[in-house]
Amino acid sequence: MALLANLISRVRLEIGDQASQFSYTAAGDGSTTTFSIGKYPVDPSTLYVTINGAAQATPANYTLEANLGVIHFVTAPSLNAVIAVSGQNYRYFTDTDITTFVSDAVNQHTYNRVDSYGSQVTIGSIPAVEEYPVAVLASIEALWALATDSAFDINITAPDGVVIPRAQRYQQLSSIIQQRWEQYRLLCSQLNVGLWRIEMGTLIRTSRTTNKYVPIYMGQEVDDSRRPERVYVNNDLTGRNPALNYGQVYDITMYQGDSFSVEFDFPFDTSGYVLTAQMRTYPNSPSLYATFTVTTLSTSPTLSKIQVSLTKSATAYLPTRAFWDLQATSTTDPNYEQTYIRGQVFTIQQVTLD
Repeated sequence: MALLANLISRVRLEIGDQASQFSYTAAGDGSTTTFSIGKYPVDPSTLYVTINGAAQATPANYTLEANLGVIHFVTAPSLNAVIAVSGQNYRYFTDTDITTFVSDAVNQHTYNRVDSYGSQVTIGSIPAVEEYPVAVLASIEALWALATDSAFDINITAPDGVVIPRAQRYQQLSSIIQQRWEQYRLLCSQLNVGLWRIEMGTLIRTSRTTNKYVPIYMGQEVDDSRRPERVYVNNDLTGRNPALNYGQVYDITMYQGDSFSVEFDFPFDTSGYVLTAQMRTYPNSPSLYATFTVTTLSTSPTLSKIQVSLTKSATAYLPTRAFWDLQATSTTDPNYEQTYIRGQVFTIQQVTLD
């Protein structure tokens, strides 16, 4: 599983954009509210601002332009007030910028790709071996941003004949980008992942008697009792698109005969809802294997912690594979029901028996 923080750190390492400490001191004049600290881009999470030793809070006392390294005070510091600023700055990009590059790289690297169970591959399900190719692709996006900025530089020619070739920076960045693209292509070809992976299409056969397409179904194991899943194949041979999903996907792995529990965070107050979670052989199956115990651990207007659990007796006879979801029903509106989490359940059979 890939973590966003690890990918951001890897991209910074690839492009040489490591953090460095800085400190800035200035004196107030009673009227100036804008101060340029001379370091940018700035990491807002590490910034510490004081006036005469008193810590200042944002945005109540000041705001920051992280990409420009400029601080705007709400109220101008008094005359001769000591303004002290410390924190970390980067060479090229803020964490927000790097996050954008990583998100684009993940979307491109996992485009039209599903796992063996038909779920969309996300940043949380990317195998560890693919973290480096994703970081390389995000580095290419970052280098393109730097190349676009350097494209506006022109050569400087002094009257004494000295020439400063500023346009050479763009040429060097373009060369690095080409090398990085070749590196990413080679990794994708060897691992058969990403933008250079081999894609397999499915041809649709036409019935000679009805002149209609013969339906195609997903392959299943002999002991898979789910209803066959119809495959709607595109005629452009790009493969099978993942199904649209409006709920969070969370697959559960548990041991047979062991108690199970997991916690989820909801960004709203769940006190006005009844939460229900069940496990069945397949979606819409009449066979109910287990009903989860849903417990509200804590709740607030912006965060609610929910625990979903099963006792050891409830997990004793579960199948090796099943499906589950968690639904919320409003206590004030009986017509409102929303599925927030869904996924599959994989049960590992126990070895030590009671």
